[in-house]
Amino acid sequence: MEKNKKPCLKKALKKVDQAPLAQFGEVSIDLESLPCLKKTMKEKITANFDADVLEVIRTVAKKNHIPYATLINDVLRRVFVENKKAS
Repeated sequence: MEKNKKPCLKKALKKVDQAPLAQFGEVSIDLESLPCLKKTMKEKITANFDADVLEVIRTVAKKNHIPYATLINDVLRRVFVENKKAS
């Protein structure tokens, strides 16, 4: 039985470097539209939540494959900032 050879990254990168630029097309990116540059500042705090509330939040977050802190932040933003229902 023959042993499979692992691909060589250096050879692959060399082929990419030798390829004509026209093969890759034109790419234009508006850096201002990238989500990573539009992130809001985060502030770390300590908060205490009722166990039953936290259980529901963690379940919803896990089901949607997102961090529970992000879910809490989005819900609080919707209630306190966007809808201004708590004013």
